[in-house]
Amino acid sequence: MSDGTRGKVDSSSEEENPFTKHSVSVQSMAETGGEIGHEQKGNARHRVRIISRRVRLCDPDNLVGGCKFLIDSLRLARIIPEDNPQSLALEVAQEKVGSFSKEETWVEITVL
Repeated sequence: MSDGTRGKVDSSSEEENPFTKHSVSVQSMAETGGEIGHEQKGNARHRVRIISRRVRLCDPDNLVGGCKFLIDSLRLARIIPEDNPQSLALEVAQEKVGSFSKEETWVEITVL
């Protein structure tokens, strides 16, 4: 028997969004820098934070390795300039959740 809520987001949930404290505006990498005090237009360092919320936590090497396609896609989409250590600070973490319906991946990109 179904209660009709499958696949719907419960907006009344009291669960805290891990990124609400650090929200930023969305900008193309071409728009970064160039403001007063930012002489290196387009060469700013980016931070990519990825949080994987999972029922079964995975090995740390699999978690980080599994992010390769996402990072490469961000670069190809020109959201981040490069994926080398000079251009990118990468933070990857995972959190355990109680059910498969709560599994999700959060991605936050900021210009440092």
